Parts: sequence; structure tokens; C-alpha cells
Amino acid sequence: MRIVKLLLLLTLTAGCESDTVAQSQQGFGSGEGLPRNEIYHVTGDLYRFRDVRHFGMFLVTSEGIIIVDPTSEQAATWLKGELDERFDVPVRWVIYSHSHYDHASGGELFADTAKFIGHENMRARLAGPAADAPLPPRDALWDADNDGAISEAEAQGTALAGNFARADQNGDGRLSTREIWARQHVGIRQVPPDIYYSDQATITLGGKTVELHYTGRNHSDDMTVIRFPDERVIYTVDFLTPKRPPRTTLYGGYMPDWLDSLRQVEQLDFDILSPGHELPGTKADVIEQRQYMEDLIERVSAGIDQGLSKDEIVETVLMEDYDHLIEYDISRAGNVAGTYEILMSTR
Repeated sequence: MRIVKLLLLLTLTAGCESDTVAQSQQGFGSGEGLPRNEIYHVTGDLYRFRDVRHFGMFLVTSEGIIIVDPTSEQAATWLKGELDERFDVPVRWVIYSHSHYDHASGGELFADTAKFIGHENMRARLAGPAADAPLPPRDALWDADNDGAISEAEAQGTALAGNFARADQNGDGRLSTREIWARQHVGIRQVPPDIYYSDQATITLGGKTVELHYTGRNHSDDMTVIRFPDERVIYTVDFLTPKRPPRTTLYGGYMPDWLDSLRQVEQLDFDILSPGHELPGTKADVIEQRQYMEDLIERVSAGIDQGLSKDEIVETVLMEDYDHLIEYDISRAGNVAGTYEILMSTR
């Protein structure tokens, strides 16, 4: 049985092997040298599809196709053409892993035949905050003058530093919560779910089953882990990427909830872990991610308890046991700083 599983994993990764080196040598978000769009067979009737460094999935059944994360308008347009050409069934379901636009855009290409489903927290995330909404706890740490907004000087060294003037829609030199949200959604079209679930949901189509699991807050508060039980595959999107550190600097994140979520995924029954970025992995990668997060939180918390500043903790928490991970060098400092900010926002 172990030999069969190993052969299955080797078959799965063989088609992507040439990209492994390319991806490990490039910074996050870089698509230089990578294909724009491709489809990879996983197992049975389950496939991954690529949009440069983003990956979604789809499952083909006799009654239609189930897509996970259409990704973008460009990717969805290309994917629709491929599905129409390869399979004589329509798309019946679109599953959103979470609300972030780089995974949950492009759904309009399938809206004429498909139902859309996502976690109930997506409802508020897609609508965005009210104009007078207070800053989220982490962003509030950057608000040095406590005026309820982020000035350009306060944004320096944070994820808000880039394109500040463009994000400042009313030109007052400050970013409100609404403007910070809008900064990430300029020109983005997202079809909201028809169905929202809370803890767990199951889709059955053409005799095949897909499970949606909410494992709590991690990279976002609306993240769904998708499990294909017959194929023994899970899709973990952004918050769990094999052989690469998590991204605690992106979109905020939640601690120690992220660690609790990893522990729940570790309990799921699967052989192959298919992420939204990079190459597939196994349960061993979940264990490594959980250990990384445990160590990261423990070391940053210890620094906070000692009264060290963020800069001092960034300098001393080296996470050297994980220097073999993809992009360790460019992730370490940001992850330590992001974890510091997240933990401080809850104290």
C-alpha cells in the first residue's frame, strides 16, 4: 500500500518537476519563466490547473464539473475553453476557498450553469467594511497618533507602503479601513456565493463527493479546506503550502488560531496535499508546517515576554531549523515581524 501511494505521488509531481527549481529560485509573486496556464492530472477525474504561480482544481463527473477557485478572469476564460473542449459536461459548482481576489475571481465565466458556495464569513469579506469602520487590531498597531487611520509615514515598513497615493481615494493623506480594503480590490469582479456554509458541507454530483471543512481562522477568517475523499486529496490554498513557510505578513492572519487550524488539517484522512501555490505534498508537510508555526509563535512570544522590540525579535528569531524551505531567506523576517504584530494586536 505504501508503494502504491509513493508511485501516485511521483506520478503527480513528475509533470511539474521542471518548475520546482524555477519556483524555488524566484521571489514570491514572480512568474518569470513559468507557464501562464496549464492543466495537470492528479488522480482519477481530479485535476489541478495553473495560473502562473496560482493553482485551482476541478473534478469531472458524469453530471458536470466542480471547480475550486477560478482564480482570475483571465484564468477562468482560458479554463472554460479547455473544459468545453475536453469534457462534454457543464460546470455545475464553483467552490471558493476564501474571499481573497487572487483565488475567488473569474467566477462570472461559469455563472450561467454553476452554483457558488463558500464559508459564511465570505459574505462580510466580499461586501467590505463600512466607511467608518475602525481599523483592524493589527493595522491599529501602526496608527501611532491614534487617529483611526494610517498616514503615509505610519505605513512605512508595512504592507500598506506600496501605492499609498493610489489607495488614498479621498486624498487626505490617510488610509481608512475602507480604503485599505478597496486597495486590494481595484478593478476586481467577484461573484458572491449562492450558498454559505458554517462548519462543514458536502457536494455530491454524478456519484462523486467533495467535502468543505472550516478549520477556523488562519490566513483568513473564511478559509475552506476542500477534501476529495475518494481521491484522498485535500486542497489547502494559501495557508498551508508544502515546503514553503506560511505568509503571516499577507492579509493579516490570525494567531494562535492558525496553529489550531493546522492541527485540524493534520487529523484529516488524505494522501496528497494540493496547495494554491507551488507543488503538491503529503501529510508530512502538514506536520512540518505545524511544527514551524509552533516554533514561530513560541519564539516570538518569548521575545515579547522579555520586553524585546519588534526589530530585536526579528534580529534574534532566525528559524534556522527551517532554512531548507522554499524562500526561507525572504520569508523569515517578514514572518517574524508579522507574527509579532498579530500577537501584539491580541494582547
